[in-house]
Amino acid sequence: MASASVCLALLGLLSRYTRGLPPELVTWLRFAIPGLILVGLARREDWRAVWSFADRPGWVRAVAVIVSQGCFVLAAMRGDLLHAVLLYNTGPLFIPLIARAWLGERLRPSTLYGLAVGFAGVLVVLQPGRHGLDANALVSLFGGFAMAASQVLFYRSAQHQPPFRTQFKLYLQAAMVGLPLALIACWRMPAQPFAAQPPLVLVLALLGMAACSLGSQSLRDLAYRGMDNASTLAPLMYVAVPVSAALDWLLFGHAARAATLIGAALIVAGAIAALRGSRRAAPVAANSNPGDPA
Repeated sequence: MASASVCLALLGLLSRYTRGLPPELVTWLRFAIPGLILVGLARREDWRAVWSFADRPGWVRAVAVIVSQGCFVLAAMRGDLLHAVLLYNTGPLFIPLIARAWLGERLRPSTLYGLAVGFAGVLVVLQPGRHGLDANALVSLFGGFAMAASQVLFYRSAQHQPPFRTQFKLYLQAAMVGLPLALIACWRMPAQPFAAQPPLVLVLALLGMAACSLGSQSLRDLAYRGMDNASTLAPLMYVAVPVSAALDWLLFGHAARAATLIGAALIVAGAIAALRGSRRAAPVAANSNPGDPA
């Protein structure tokens, strides 16, 4: 699980090296490239699952994943890496609330306590009274909400499918749902797309994002295989936060502010408490999508 979380930090880092391309195109390629890589391993049953319209939650999940990853890529390209990864990882805070509103699941006192602590951390990081609401931070936070929605949908639509089929279906469905983003990107393509980064850097960054995505999901599946309680490894989900802080500082000279570190500690503690306070929310958060990938 720790290795899977590192993949998320690296995915955000590599997004920063694609700045010569429109974020919409990077988001679409984020799913199209891994999907093409998996095509050679897919069987007939896997293709049937991709094209089936009977599993409506699966297609809605693909939309939620595109939204969440679009927000994450945009935030990572335009803002601090730490903020992008940290606020994206607020997803577990939204999972119990979405499960309550949609599935009618009961919120336990321990879950409510964790949510209170976690959202207090969000306020510490955003500091709306001091600087106002930063648009980039709000994009990251919305990405966390969309990620949480995708996880609830994952729990409903893919519980009984093999891991490869679930992964293959999501990548290809997300690529199809995200086709409008690719068209928008073609319209918004700058006249000199290689002015910010050389072509080789862009290609390597996109291939690296695909590798991190596939690696993250595979490692998560391996970590949770055979475990009865997914919340046992919940703390390791947040290894991406200190790794992102270190990368942001070493590569870009962005030292984390004290308020960010305090808020990060509250978000992580609150999210872990919320995950452990809900038996059904925990397995949902555990099987993060390739966009959690991540």
